This record gives sequence, C-alpha cells and structure tokens, in this order.
Amino acid sequence: MAICDKTADALVIRELPSGDHDKILTLLTADEGRITVIAKGARSLKSRVMPACRAFVWGNYEIHRKGEISWLRDASVTEPFVNIGTDLQKLYLAQYLADLCYDLSGEEMPAGDLLRLMLNTLHALDRGIRDEKTVKAVFELRAAALSGYMPELDICGRCGKATAEAWYLDVMNGCTVCSSCVAAAPKPTMPDGSTPLPDQVVTDPYGTRSILLPLPTAVLAAMRYVLDAPQARMLSFELKDAADTDALSVICETYILNHLGRGFSSLKLYREILKM
Repeated sequence: MAICDKTADALVIRELPSGDHDKILTLLTADEGRITVIAKGARSLKSRVMPACRAFVWGNYEIHRKGEISWLRDASVTEPFVNIGTDLQKLYLAQYLADLCYDLSGEEMPAGDLLRLMLNTLHALDRGIRDEKTVKAVFELRAAALSGYMPELDICGRCGKATAEAWYLDVMNGCTVCSSCVAAAPKPTMPDGSTPLPDQVVTDPYGTRSILLPLPTAVLAAMRYVLDAPQARMLSFELKDAADTDALSVICETYILNHLGRGFSSLKLYREILKM
C-alpha cells in the first residue's frame, strides 16, 4: 500500500460534513489540480485545523496519503477572505465560481492558471474592487478561455471580415458574426413557426444548437480586453452604461454554461439572493 506525505498551498473550493466531527475537503492546487482530503475533527471548535478547513480559505496543507485515501495532517491559513463569509450575496457567488473551478479542473491535472484566476477573483470580491456583475463575467470569460473554450472575437467567423456595422456572438461556435452574415443567413423558425429573437436558442434539422447574442460595441471591446490583458489587469476596464454591464454579464454566463452543457444550483441560489 503506497504511503506518501506532501505539503501544498491550496484553496478550499468545497467542504462537506462527514460523521460527527470530520469534513471532506476539495482543495484546488497549482501542480496537482483537485485533491480530496479527509480532515479529521475539523468541525470541532478545539481543532487546530478548523480555521483552514472552510470554503474559500487559501492556506498551506500537510497531506498524508495512504492507498487511495488522503488525510489532512495539519493546515494553516494564508488568506481567509473573511468579507466573503460575512456577505451572503458574495458567498453564493463565490460558491458558483468554485463550482465552475471544480468542473473545469481535474485530479492530477495542473491548474495553476485557473487557481490564480480564482484567487484574484476572490480578492476582488473580498475587497469590493469592482461590482459583482463585472467580476463574475470576467471570471466566466477567462475561465472558459483557459479551459479550451476561447472565443474568436477579432473577425467574423463566417466571412472573415474584421469590420462590421454590428456584431453578434455565435455562442456554440465560439466566434463573432457580422451583421451582414446574420442578415444573409437563412432564417430559422421556432417550433410554432415564429421567427426567433437573436438571443433565442434554436435547433437546426441536424440537432445543432444555435445561439446568437447581440454584441454592443463597448461590450465587445471589453471582452477583447479581458481575454488579452495580463491577469493582474483583467478588471482594469470601464463600462459606462449599466446596460452594457448587464449585457456583459448575460453574455459571459450564457457562453460558459452552454459550453459546459449544464447549470449550477449555486448560480440559481445566487440569482434568488439578488431578488431579495
């Protein structure tokens, strides 16, 4: 039976109760991606590792692995992101982003870029550096790009032109489409025979989904900036119109959810909190 010990800097992206006093932690690390660890006694107030065994804590973890099971031997907190834990709205948003990290990472698969993105995003949420809609959208777009879903935003994916009167995002094909190509394309119909709106999902006779989202000029510029900027500067842009901020939020969320092919209960809970 293989036995090994290691120390890793990690972010807790998931915590689950186990038994009366224990927790099962999912840690996101740079070198090994996700690591699942059993933290004995972590729910006890007397446990020295309890502060480091909470979701969204960045810390150092000593792990003892025996066979297929990893146990937490010791842990210390580096950054607790305390403001997230005291704000229900930020807490649910952080959980949704952590769930994205879980889906976009794997065990024994390096995740350094995704980990840095999550840490920078948690820092922005914790410090209130930008509004939540923008922080969420930037994370979704950068995470999609890091995970192989980088959209092509510089030219029309159908005719190759770099200029247009207006642009659309072809969500499923990951590219922009100019207004001329949209106007020239055969018009799909909904099951009831009506013409779909640009942002409605339609399916062609072969079962291929099509989602075209209008891209306001300022939103397209912001998305290009987010994808090209160094990670430390990814939030250093401004959308002056609230409608553009709303559009960026909808577009980035629609993009990553459709490429992952699923929704998230944490996102649903976050939306419900926003309505309160």
